[in-house]
Amino acid sequence: MSDSFYSPFINKEGRKLTIAEICFSDVEVMVAKQLEEGYQLEFKREVSSTVKRKIPNIIASFANEMGGWLIFGVDEDDYSINLLEKKEYELFIHNMLKDVTNPIPRIFTRFLSPEHTTEYGVFVIWIPEGLYPPYMSYGKVYRRIGSGTSPISEIDDRYHLDRLYQKSKDRMMRLEAFCTKELSIYNRKGLTHGEGYVHYGMCNMYVIPIYDLYLLEHMDEDKLKQYILSKSNEPKAYPMYEEIEMNVHLPFVKASYSAESIIFRNTDVIDSYDKTVAWEQFVNGAAKFHIPIPYVEELDEVKSVLQECVPSYRSAAIFDQFQYVDGHQFLTLLLSCLGEYIECMTQLNAELEDMIVVIDLENVRNDVLYFNHGAYKGFLREEGLVFSDKKHYRFNKSFRAMKLKEKNGESLFQYVDYIINAFGLSKNKALHFLMQSFYQSK
Repeated sequence: MSDSFYSPFINKEGRKLTIAEICFSDVEVMVAKQLEEGYQLEFKREVSSTVKRKIPNIIASFANEMGGWLIFGVDEDDYSINLLEKKEYELFIHNMLKDVTNPIPRIFTRFLSPEHTTEYGVFVIWIPEGLYPPYMSYGKVYRRIGSGTSPISEIDDRYHLDRLYQKSKDRMMRLEAFCTKELSIYNRKGLTHGEGYVHYGMCNMYVIPIYDLYLLEHMDEDKLKQYILSKSNEPKAYPMYEEIEMNVHLPFVKASYSAESIIFRNTDVIDSYDKTVAWEQFVNGAAKFHIPIPYVEELDEVKSVLQECVPSYRSAAIFDQFQYVDGHQFLTLLLSCLGEYIECMTQLNAELEDMIVVIDLENVRNDVLYFNHGAYKGFLREEGLVFSDKKHYRFNKSFRAMKLKEKNGESLFQYVDYIINAFGLSKNKALHFLMQSFYQSK
């Protein structure tokens, strides 16, 4: 996460504006203040042929350092506004970056027009600090020198090159350090033959914004706590295809403060916090969800189904070697947590353009993702019993960023669908089973 988010656009309350929040009048205010170019800000009067070739170098240099803003339509000499004709600037720049940069830096763009016209305006690019430096342009690594861009010579500037590689490693280490379960949340059953507890599976989901969302600038801690509690108690309905709705309701009823975070739990029963979903919300927008995996309680019924649909096993006793996850409940819990987070952050006007979602599965070897309906029984007859082969999984090890946007149930599912493969199922098959579960519940 970047805590050094810079913006040349400041509202009347002194809050830094993101690229999604700015309008043309904010550019006028910036110019009126005579804000000069600098380490994280560069102006270009026009998009000339000479400037076009320099654009990848400038963007790569911002990505290599602390991020920055590149604004076309502001004169770099006298800082006056020079309106540009509206064109496909974004498409052109994206294509150029694909051709000449490696890795490709992330950029966010806006074309801002004054009130009297939509055909002219200024073109603004925000480049966040890159996750994977060094970024190369035309085969060279660029860095910021004051308000300009300069290539790094591998021989003469080895220090600067090493610093970029180290920055990338340090960032990965910070992300790894964040993705740990520190709360006292377990998924366990009673003592077994006096030897201790049986530990069942846990799912830990970590949502990390690339840059600080500054939640406390929208409301104080008390209001933020009450806001999330209130929003979570509102039943949600996400449309799916075939006119089916995914109805979910995961109310969080208990909240307590921790260092730089608020911890929400979906039960107020004090039982060593076993089998409660925990949501730890940090004030910078990051969140951790700890979800005990729910298991089917009616095992006799499950075994009866398996004996009927998977007769090829020599002995029914083999079914005792597996644990059966309630597929409908488990996937609904995952989608509920992510949906609640997206809705709450969106309502706070937080931008979810660059978000990292990491999911860990713990203690899931020999776990079966089980659904109680005819479609799943048909699958058992055709494919047999499939299950998790490994004890632990981590998804998105490279910390790839994505855009989180709540549209419908299918959109939510695509953020977590890759965990389905851990249980031996294809993504499409699991979505079909989930749909059938909601169809039966109508």
